[in-house]
Amino acid sequence: MRNAQDSVHLVAATVGFASLFLLWLAVLWGLMLRNGWAQSRIKHATVYGIHSTVALIGLILGIVHGFTQLAGPMGTVRLVDVLVPFTNPYDPIGIGVGVISLELFVACTLSVLIQKKMGYTRWRAFHVFNYVAYMLLVAHVLMSGSDIAAAERWGPVLGSFVITVLLWITTTPMWQNWRQESATKRNGAAGVGDELLVNVDGNRCARFGFCEHEAPKVFALRGDGRLAYKATVPPNLANDVIRAVEVCPARAIQLNRTATTVVTQKNIDEPAEQPLTGPTRIPAGSGAGPRRRSRGDR
Repeated sequence: MRNAQDSVHLVAATVGFASLFLLWLAVLWGLMLRNGWAQSRIKHATVYGIHSTVALIGLILGIVHGFTQLAGPMGTVRLVDVLVPFTNPYDPIGIGVGVISLELFVACTLSVLIQKKMGYTRWRAFHVFNYVAYMLLVAHVLMSGSDIAAAERWGPVLGSFVITVLLWITTTPMWQNWRQESATKRNGAAGVGDELLVNVDGNRCARFGFCEHEAPKVFALRGDGRLAYKATVPPNLANDVIRAVEVCPARAIQLNRTATTVVTQKNIDEPAEQPLTGPTRIPAGSGAGPRRRSRGDR
């Protein structure tokens, strides 16, 4: 039969692993939002609502996990240890990174309330701390989790961490630009092809920022919420712009190619030419032809 300390530990561990799993799903869902995956099949409001709900439940369970540690009769975690990092005398590093992770998640969640005041671009930059918080959370579980010694427990935790890091790195604008430049150098395709003309329907554009993520050299969300973009795109950025068109959930971006050959319309007022079937005879007395000089012209 379990004693009170073991029961508290079991509840805290169960809630903690559930929080880790839900926050991992929220991070993956956030990557899907950032990259515009499945936006053509699922409405943006639905995807955003699922992301927010999963993240909020995972955050609440994380808070419950932290304060459950205080209920143990022989616990080594104090209230100050849950609020202030690196103050626990028994496990300062493991518990400290867990506290920082929880506080970063809380700060990113509360930033949604002031998103309009911050501006969408600055809010997105601040939201990157969610990835840092998740990395610290994994470090907390691996260092402080007493039930993590078995490979069947720490294996999935470490595997989810590796998957998340790889997805995040390979979808950053820096990585995409590096891949584009590498492909251009390999294929020698710089300057080959036609320029693209970009047009964004301001009435349909919802300023989600997917186009800026795919083609940051062409699209940019301003601090006032408006979208700035280049109307003419060189050939080496064509693939980025095409991806931006594909992930735009509002389908607000239109592309055209620069015209290379233009044929003017025929002038309808111009008389049609008559074909010549033989020598043209000039009638006598018509005044046409060589003029004879008279005595009066001398």
